[in-house]
Amino acid sequence: MSEYEIFSGFINRPSDDEITAIIEEARRDVRYLVTDYPVELLVNKFVEEPEQEGDIYIPEYQRKLRWTDQAQSYFIESVILRIPVPPIFFYDVKGRLEIVDGSQRVRTLARFVNNEFALGELDKLDVLTGLHYRDFPITVQKRLFNTPIRSFVLDEGTDESTRIELFRRLNTTGKTLHDAEIRKGAFRGPFLDLILECAQSAVFRVLTPRIAKSADPDSERQELVTRFLIYSDLYTEFKHDVRRFLDQNVIRLNKRITEPEIDAKRNEFFATMSFIAENYANAFYRNGKGGTLPRVRFEAIAVGTCLALREDPALQYHGSSNWIFGSELNALVRTHASNSGPRLRDRIEYVKTKLLA
Repeated sequence: MSEYEIFSGFINRPSDDEITAIIEEARRDVRYLVTDYPVELLVNKFVEEPEQEGDIYIPEYQRKLRWTDQAQSYFIESVILRIPVPPIFFYDVKGRLEIVDGSQRVRTLARFVNNEFALGELDKLDVLTGLHYRDFPITVQKRLFNTPIRSFVLDEGTDESTRIELFRRLNTTGKTLHDAEIRKGAFRGPFLDLILECAQSAVFRVLTPRIAKSADPDSERQELVTRFLIYSDLYTEFKHDVRRFLDQNVIRLNKRITEPEIDAKRNEFFATMSFIAENYANAFYRNGKGGTLPRVRFEAIAVGTCLALREDPALQYHGSSNWIFGSELNALVRTHASNSGPRLRDRIEYVKTKLLA
């Protein structure tokens, strides 16, 4: 059995103390205050755009999420009946409250109280169907205004990537945003712009013609490019939790990357993709045929090729491509422990070694 066929997850299992320490560190990342805000306060302090004057706002990455009219009506009915609804999560930003989860609930309350829509068909309160807020009796309006909504306010010191991860886990909008979509809205900056540029490039679209039906093609290509640009420099530092690792480095690079570094990364990306297109253009896909494009396979081929070209910029590829679809690489890109640090290093370095050999 090849050394690459051995599941390093069994060889490099963390100790019990290491596992416990990782869990405790992750738990400490989230600090919050529990409170109840009445509907009146939520409505009066809410604004759609963070640039507007107001103490409660929706961040950019959640702007395009919208409930249907029926979902909004159903939520208003629940609040009127005082049926417990999911809590709202806020993030304290210098005294203002950014909505981490619950944007549709707050937006619905504000729209309804401002008479922007009438209630649709309701399950229990069908007498209210077709009514605006202004049509309610004063006592019902006041009772709605005074209804408390359980809220969690994350401390301002909460790490930015932890806040975004919390949104991913709590997202109750009914439409799941892809990781790349969230980063595109939450982590704007020059490094993110580079990701978008590379993901939209002609050579990369040719190399990734088919994306899984369950994924948005543009968002998935952005996710793949993000992994390439970060892993090509930092794959040896990765331990666990892909999302957090990528989020933190996108945030860091947006703040610190220089123009010369952006140019260097751009050139390296296109050089790598051109080399792949010339020598093994179907390598990102299993068996070189149609179907899904596994992220772990992409990482191995793309980053491994990049590292080989760094070591030998004049690299010429004359060998057979059988190894690209062979059992050794296939064993390395199986799902078992695919996102562990050792497995990531094994599959990338396998491709690099094969190319340099």
